[in-house]
Amino acid sequence: MLFLKMSFFYLLTNSFELWPDAYKCPENIEKSGARRPIFGVYLMVSGMLFLILYIPCFITICQAKSFTPAYQLMFIIGISDMASLIHSSLIPGYLDFYGITFCEYPLFFFLNGSFCNIAWMTDCFACILLAIERCVEVNPKFCLYFLLEPKVFRVVRSVLIVYAVYSLVFTIPMIFNTEFSCYLFDPMIGKDPSSYRNYSHAANNLLVAVSTTTLNFYLCYYLIFKYGYSTSMWLYKSKRQIILQGVILCFFHAAAGLIYEYMQSFPTPQWLIIVGHIVWQMSCGCLSIVYLTLNRTVRNSVLKMLIPKRIRKKLGLHIGVEEHLAAENGEGVGSGGERIAVLNAGGAVIKFDNYFQN
Repeated sequence: MLFLKMSFFYLLTNSFELWPDAYKCPENIEKSGARRPIFGVYLMVSGMLFLILYIPCFITICQAKSFTPAYQLMFIIGISDMASLIHSSLIPGYLDFYGITFCEYPLFFFLNGSFCNIAWMTDCFACILLAIERCVEVNPKFCLYFLLEPKVFRVVRSVLIVYAVYSLVFTIPMIFNTEFSCYLFDPMIGKDPSSYRNYSHAANNLLVAVSTTTLNFYLCYYLIFKYGYSTSMWLYKSKRQIILQGVILCFFHAAAGLIYEYMQSFPTPQWLIIVGHIVWQMSCGCLSIVYLTLNRTVRNSVLKMLIPKRIRKKLGLHIGVEEHLAAENGEGVGSGGERIAVLNAGGAVIKFDNYFQN
């Protein structure tokens, strides 16, 4: 099968040598590429900022020590997003800044594209599952609820791992092209472009665009029209913030997948190529901003981790129910670390570590 010779599998079974029929550069090819120092600096700086914001959020998720499907998926998405930020921002930024091309370091470009595949495709699969989890969270009778049951979810998680391995080992990698500042499957070294088509990647992008849009549309519809009107300000803010989270994540993943698929098949203006790459970068990094602005549980945990308690006390920054009660009573928080259940206006218990607490 031709695609196996153009995949990471061939590299592993042939002493890390690329298949020459597809990836050997002609001797007379121009090796120097177009330099875009401004865009390169933007990618490196913005990518580093996203990573700086993401790392404490990811540490907070790890410290939660929760094995619910939501936290397991958030953990997988966190790893995929941070890896994607390296492949969508730091490495392309460096290559764009210096105008480095595939023919200068073919093995590096190939490996970078292979790991780019696993980061993006795993992230897409996990985001679809997380969208399903959100729908089940607001409506326990949602038709796909069974996927999150403990025994079934173990199978789903195994399928996700197999899918990740498949995307790394058995698919054709994307090659970053400094002439256009984007990833293309065709390394553009004079070979037939149609032979580099990655149908698994195309199916992945179309699936994530359709499924996340459908699931988040259902989520918004259910919260707005089915959940009913409530006088509780807490419920109103929670619904609004859950909808915002879903819309933001859905938009960037769907837009990135569709633009990149369009670029692989049709002539595309340079401005749309740049927009597509930035949208992909945002799909990897926006979750850190969502966590810090729309998810109070993660935001409070990050603040607790980064700002010492004595400084928070001086600033009057009381985080969590325990610290607010201690401030009102003039007492310190108990050393036993007791968790306190809060009642909203409707009388329902709000769990402190609930993923949707905002």
